[in-house]
Amino acid sequence: MTALREDADAEGGLMTAEVVILNREAVAIAADSAATVVGRGPKVYNSANKLFALSAVEPVAVMIYGAGAFGPIPWETVVKEYRRARGARAFATVAEHAADFIDHLSGLTQHVSRNEQLERVAMTARWELDTVRGAVEQAMLAASADGAVLDDTAVTEFILGALDTTIEQLARSKPVEGFSPAIVEREIGNAVPDWSDFVASVFRGLPVDDRVVRRSRVLVVASLQLADRSPGCGGVVIAGFGQSELFPAVSSYLLDGVLVNQVRVRLGGHVNIDHSQTAAILPFAQEDMAVTFMDGVDPGFRRALDGFVLEAFALLAEYFSGIVQDALSMTEIERLRDAVQRASAAVAGLFGGRLDQFLENNNSGPIMSVVEVLPKGELAEMAEVLVNLTSFKRRVTPGVETVGGPVDVALISKGDGLVWIKRKHYFDPDLNHRYFERDRLLHGAALIGGKL
Repeated sequence: MTALREDADAEGGLMTAEVVILNREAVAIAADSAATVVGRGPKVYNSANKLFALSAVEPVAVMIYGAGAFGPIPWETVVKEYRRARGARAFATVAEHAADFIDHLSGLTQHVSRNEQLERVAMTARWELDTVRGAVEQAMLAASADGAVLDDTAVTEFILGALDTTIEQLARSKPVEGFSPAIVEREIGNAVPDWSDFVASVFRGLPVDDRVVRRSRVLVVASLQLADRSPGCGGVVIAGFGQSELFPAVSSYLLDGVLVNQVRVRLGGHVNIDHSQTAAILPFAQEDMAVTFMDGVDPGFRRALDGFVLEAFALLAEYFSGIVQDALSMTEIERLRDAVQRASAAVAGLFGGRLDQFLENNNSGPIMSVVEVLPKGELAEMAEVLVNLTSFKRRVTPGVETVGGPVDVALISKGDGLVWIKRKHYFDPDLNHRYFERDRLLHGAALIGGKL
């Protein structure tokens, strides 16, 4: 099956870059145009629309990232039908408007077929177990390089260890409301009737016993209870001004398709500009370049530093244990290792805190102090530049250019409403005056219907 979506790329991000920047005067929104057709091979098109006006009369916009459609319905159709249905209805806050849009999606689940829902379950299950298999193969290569002899028992322990590590990771996330383990278990049974054969096919060539089959099931159940896990997940970002809001706000939701005729959705967060928070820069999907710009440090390098501190202390513990192993009992050696482990966690926390403070004082803090007072035009330019930075990085690095094409930019202020700074069309605007006239008439009809 061929589908249009922004799937996970080689760096673990989604195939898009979007940015929202807010201060007390306005909110700027920018999105690239890259979309990938996933079928026999990835094909990137740089003409996707991801940024839309959400209301015919209110200064609110919506951005989409991740999946290119809600089930079989293109997001553009979803948004424009929602806008037509709501007419001139106003909401007091952006958060209320966003919640109403998410509720609207629940009325569209009838268009997502049962087969499509079950295919998503099977796809997620295979992706999760393929990821575990990749981790196991890496561990096996490392062990072989160290001279270890890997029999079936050792490889099975590698598989169980990788499964348990992922299960523990997923346990830290809050499940989506309404998706109990029992419901998800039933859906897995419907999508993959012979679970043992399915697991064996994913781990083909590796030893699989009943423990692996059972733990694999636990992993997939945990994964399907989340809304931000699978390659098909995505998000909705809604920004602007509610009727009672003098300052802009942003609400974001994470989506992962439809399961048992319910939308798997989780609130990502709300950001409101007020007296305490006077500005914000919020990247979505591929965030690495925006974060690097803000912090002055690549997020991958930051993670490597944190890992290095912990690894250094682990080696130190082993070193001291080797020195004192003849002088101390095993109980005392274990106490020493525990003490070093606690010290390593404390040092890692201190290191991370000091680094955060340094970066805030020398990078993000000064930038945010300027963003607080940026004029509207500069705010829009900054949002576009941050998206273009990510696009340029993908262009000059190996792999598929997962961010690219024209950048659509919108600026929303309380007084002027939504103003397009840059907006691509698949047609020549000079040849389609009737399109813009129709849009103007629809806007006027919404105003009259709402008695504004």
